[in-house]
Amino acid sequence: MMCCVALDRATAMAERGWIPGAHADRWRREAAAIREFVDRRCWSEKLGSYVRAAGAEELDASLLLGVLMGYGDPREARLRATTQRVAARLGRGPLIHRYHGDDGLSGTEGAFLACSFWLVDALARQGQVDEAHALMDDLVKLANDVGIYAEELEPESGAFLGNVPQGLVHLAFVNAAVSLEDARQ
Repeated sequence: MMCCVALDRATAMAERGWIPGAHADRWRREAAAIREFVDRRCWSEKLGSYVRAAGAEELDASLLLGVLMGYGDPREARLRATTQRVAARLGRGPLIHRYHGDDGLSGTEGAFLACSFWLVDALARQGQVDEAHALMDDLVKLANDVGIYAEELEPESGAFLGNVPQGLVHLAFVNAAVSLEDARQ
């Protein structure tokens, strides 16, 4: 998805004269080919969702970035379905795990807080403002006493895991807040 988005953005910048456009036609063709591949090979009829990798049956919360980065219209049926499946399959209360599949690493991970804010952002962009607002309220309560978030949160205990503070989480928080405010207007 992100390869397609990158090529779409490069083509748009070339059309505006912001970057040299000698390869814009090729970028356009390659973006279309990638979109066709993703829509054919990275969609699971069984799950009713885009999946982590071609031919897989696993979800990854990074699929929400397709909504956030403009892979297509955020309200398009497949993107909406993917958002709902990610929330249902990877969610635990307000927390979203990045994925559950085997990654070759021992141990378990906590919920990656950026993913939870990506979900708020995706819901807001898809017009599910009440759901996004309720999730944001729950997530705000999980910050520490000075409003800082860690990289991950252990769902059972609420303990911070990983890097503190985590810049990516705070960026996702700000972006979600902006999308939520935009959706309210």
